[in-house]
Amino acid sequence: MAPSKTVEATEMIAFPGRRSRTELVGAAPRFTPPDPMEAEASFFRSCGIGKPHLARATEDAERNGTTIEAELIAARHIRPDIYYRWLAERLGLHFFERIDPKSVLTPASIDILLVRDGPLRVNDRNRILTVIVPSARTLSDEQQRLSRQPELRSRLAVASPASIRAAVWAANETARARLTTSALDERYREMSARTVLTGTQGFALALTFCALIAAFVTSPTPALVLTHIVLTLLFLSSSLLRLCAAALGKRPPPPVLPHLDKLPIYTVLVALKDEEVVVGQLVRSLHRLDWPKSRLDIKFICEQDDLKTMRALRAANPGPHCEIVRVPALGPKTKPKALSYAMAGAKGDYVVLYDAEDIPAPGQLREAYGIFRTSDGRTGCVQSPLVIANYRKNWVTALFAIEYAGLFRSLIPFMGRFGLPVPLGGTSNHFPRKVLEEVGGWDPYNVTEDADLGMRLYRAGYRTVAAYHATIETAPETLTVWTRQRTRWLKGWAQTWLILMRSPWRTLSEMGPYGFMASQVLIAGMLLSTLAHPLMYVLIGNYLANSALGTFSAHEPLHSGLFILDVASVASSYIAFAVMGLMHMTAREQQRIAPRHLAMLPVYWLAMAWASWIAMVELRRKPHHWAKTPHKAYEPAAGQERPTEIQTD
Repeated sequence: MAPSKTVEATEMIAFPGRRSRTELVGAAPRFTPPDPMEAEASFFRSCGIGKPHLARATEDAERNGTTIEAELIAARHIRPDIYYRWLAERLGLHFFERIDPKSVLTPASIDILLVRDGPLRVNDRNRILTVIVPSARTLSDEQQRLSRQPELRSRLAVASPASIRAAVWAANETARARLTTSALDERYREMSARTVLTGTQGFALALTFCALIAAFVTSPTPALVLTHIVLTLLFLSSSLLRLCAAALGKRPPPPVLPHLDKLPIYTVLVALKDEEVVVGQLVRSLHRLDWPKSRLDIKFICEQDDLKTMRALRAANPGPHCEIVRVPALGPKTKPKALSYAMAGAKGDYVVLYDAEDIPAPGQLREAYGIFRTSDGRTGCVQSPLVIANYRKNWVTALFAIEYAGLFRSLIPFMGRFGLPVPLGGTSNHFPRKVLEEVGGWDPYNVTEDADLGMRLYRAGYRTVAAYHATIETAPETLTVWTRQRTRWLKGWAQTWLILMRSPWRTLSEMGPYGFMASQVLIAGMLLSTLAHPLMYVLIGNYLANSALGTFSAHEPLHSGLFILDVASVASSYIAFAVMGLMHMTAREQQRIAPRHLAMLPVYWLAMAWASWIAMVELRRKPHHWAKTPHKAYEPAAGQERPTEIQTD
């Protein structure tokens, strides 16, 4: 049925020569609602905010899709505690400077208040109050409502958004921590490192070990030959992958950073433990990020007993867009558990994580957002490269810098370019929040959560893209600290490989043959080649000793062939390591890597082997123990520039 026509329209059709009542009487004035931005600006003018500050805040609010109030607070022209106390006085309501967490009523959905401003219900001295967060735009409406219903004043109170969030974080911390530590294990049991080794895997490993012993007892020569062949394949496959990456892995070109209006909220997560010495550097570095402060949501995540770090953060006064999140001591004390816990309060559509000592390039967030914005929706992570600042300190830092240059400027771009799984770096990972939540987030029980998450993203059909803008980091400066860090990494890689191999056929079907093979070479190949590295030296030394003693002829084909395989395996590892890193270092970096540093490569690899064997012991005894790497602020030597040339050359 056709819609009915108004009386006036019907009359005009029936009497086409007739003039309408609108023409006779005149058009009724249209109601134009007040412009909320202008009304808000008028309010702040009446509060005494200066014209320059107000004009800038109005311009920023229009560009960012926010409010003048949000921009004034972000620019620190208004102190939130004083401002919300003043709003409470205007409304005639009680103001809570701090809310006792024990007074908070905690329904199941209370954590929504970590990302939304109120209302919160509290029991204040046996009186149920609703704590609200008024704003400049709602103040007039609230005043009118209270004038009509004055009895509401006894049931309402006011608090700042930060006070409400602090109360909610504390009131629900136990339930939230339990959920954090169990969510992935309950949702994706096969993907969680909470179980180290399944019964089937334990049986398979024991059977393999027994078969090896039996083979060496009953047929030592064929077993020795087979062992050499397997080890050679492992070493050469890992080396070949790295050489391919050195040849084909290209850093992305410098991006054209989009200066777009109405940018989304970006959440920045930083997990800290005993990091009071780097807090000042960290806050300054994050302050330089090229992103509107009103659209930034920075979480400094600390263990609840780390009072020194939290005290240093408060003293640094990082700004109203920053928040300290205290993680309760429930479950494993790991970085991924802290990150997962803080995600309950993440407001952003995009999430990035940094380490405490990181100095990210200011344009990094815009670059990552530009990549996500122009992708086809299957980009699950943007990995920004890491640059080692203190590579000139000693041979440990120099070789660490070569290793990182190979990983972040060669291997990761190569793997991403050819659609292969990428073991993420532990920092400067950018994610769309919905993708991160879809795959289950970080595993609280995996001590190398980055590699694990990279594999899980790939299995879910997402790819990782390498970015251009880098993050400056510092390498461990002593072999002791380096070994602790490398032990944790190798233990976590072992956890990740065991997860991949719980259902090999399922992993193969999800990754595809090329992805599956690449993951085996990357993870299993790296683990076994480091574990077996000392054995290769033993075999080489055994051959040389027997040749010198005349136990067998140096020209005996079998032993000579095995000797050549062993030497080729070890040499290829060193060559691939050095070539992949040095080829992608800048000219300045290459000039400052001394030959004496490269001469320490055998020691570096043997140290990796030592760390890998410690990792295997820890995997059995304390699989979820997190060995903390101490950090210190990076201060360039006199006349030395920060190593930012990777971002600009």
